[in-house]
Amino acid sequence: MIVTTLAQPAAEPVSLAETKDYLRISGDGEDGLVGSLIAGARARIEALAGVAMISRTLRATMDAWPRGAIEKRTVVMPVRPADELVAVRVFERGGVAETVTDRFTLARGRSARLVWTSGAFPWPGQRYNGIEVDYVAGFGEGPDDVAEALRLAVKRLAAHAYHRRDGETLNGPLPEDVAGLVSPWRRVRL
Repeated sequence: MIVTTLAQPAAEPVSLAETKDYLRISGDGEDGLVGSLIAGARARIEALAGVAMISRTLRATMDAWPRGAIEKRTVVMPVRPADELVAVRVFERGGVAETVTDRFTLARGRSARLVWTSGAFPWPGQRYNGIEVDYVAGFGEGPDDVAEALRLAVKRLAAHAYHRRDGETLNGPLPEDVAGLVSPWRRVRL
């Protein structure tokens, strides 16, 4: 499943001023750097935990329905928490999209599942990228809606990167304190 962001979040989970205060930076000379570190830390934590901290519209693209989708009548969405179903499209062999949103609903909350509710199950005729599901995911519109542990994880990862002054901090192994904050939010698959 490929996930594309259609509408960017309106804010970051922690503000520039809040992060500068956490880092004990009083001047404005490093605002650009700190802003980039916030965005990078947020993106890394969201990718690891499979969450969207601030609400945004996403598109999940699939070649085919996942195994067991018909029997279970559900498809687990890759980013959670789910908030609103926007559209479900299935593409025919010629690339023409059929909108089948009315046959599905989105189970809201932390488990983010697309649920088939009625009508014939729509099969894609197109071999690749035959299914698109657009939905809104996120805890809410502003930083106050985000779990405090995730907000702290963003600040701490940004602080680690700031003090080390290298890009590897955002892409390498997570520091233990950050990993501990993110751990309860990670999706475990058996």
